[in-house]
Amino acid sequence: MHHVVKRGRPDPLLLVAGCVLAVFGVVLLLDRTGTIELSFGSMAPMAFAVVGAVLLATGLTRRE
Repeated sequence: MHHVVKRGRPDPLLLVAGCVLAVFGVVLLLDRTGTIELSFGSMAPMAFAVVGAVLLATGLTRRE
């Protein structure tokens, strides 16, 4: 899969996916260090939010 980036304009899908993945990683790191305590009940909605954000970005950037 090859994404062409126009000069000066990042691909919104990749930008959203990267930001969401970074935030998800920080939350997992905070859980691992004991700063916050997560359970499956709180992780499942976050995982669905990650998928939803990426799907939303995909729908907004699709050009037909």
